[in-house]
Amino acid sequence: MYEKPLVIARTGDVENAPENTLPAFKSAIARGADGVELDVHPTLDEELVVHHFYNLGTTDDGEGLVCEHTLAALKALDSGGWFDERFAGEPKPTLAEVFELCKGKLRLEVHLHGSSLSFLRQVVAEAERFGLVDDVELTTAHYPLLPHVKRLNPALRCGTFYREPPEWKPVRLAQRHILDWATLLQTTHVHLDVSLLTPGFVNRLHQSGFVVHGSNLDTNDEIERNLRAGVGQFSTGRLGLALELRDAFAQSRAS
Repeated sequence: MYEKPLVIARTGDVENAPENTLPAFKSAIARGADGVELDVHPTLDEELVVHHFYNLGTTDDGEGLVCEHTLAALKALDSGGWFDERFAGEPKPTLAEVFELCKGKLRLEVHLHGSSLSFLRQVVAEAERFGLVDDVELTTAHYPLLPHVKRLNPALRCGTFYREPPEWKPVRLAQRHILDWATLLQTTHVHLDVSLLTPGFVNRLHQSGFVVHGSNLDTNDEIERNLRAGVGQFSTGRLGLALELRDAFAQSRAS
């Protein structure tokens, strides 16, 4: 029986609200997203704050590194006015605030920007405190953290991202390396750039027990290509388009 791929709103519903804010996550819930992706950082005072980049200044009026500011200082920044004056003064949420909002409503892909084991323990502890272990996937580019996820809680999902290979590397070689890396890193999910998504490779990953995630799909062609390849979920900055194409594809498979 065909199962519809999950549509993950990247940093929330960024078509209608500033990324990584509570309004963006509320809008994603209201529009029917299956999940949201968010980014979490450690603060100077060892709290957990949701923000995209390592640096401040792109989506707020701050400057410097996120990890070099206290939570109170980060909360005082305007993280919404850059998007629209309606969101002027919108603060950065904590991970706990996002968990509280989203619990029982959708899944959460939490991208880890901290690199320490103590930071990972904090994030896992929050997922456990809110009873969200079954609804959370942890992702990170800090590869050494990944094997520790299952050691801290075997029920947690985890994954990492694989980008478009350089010109010198054939796609088939990149795919071979990805399968090996995913096994060695003990991940449950494999996040793939559209250049790596071929039906044969997706099938190999499924046969090896991995969930395949199409990363950052924002055009009709990218979304439809991933649906045909058989991904289990995908992230997008165009939530309305993604839901429409996913549902239409599912209907065609059912008829």
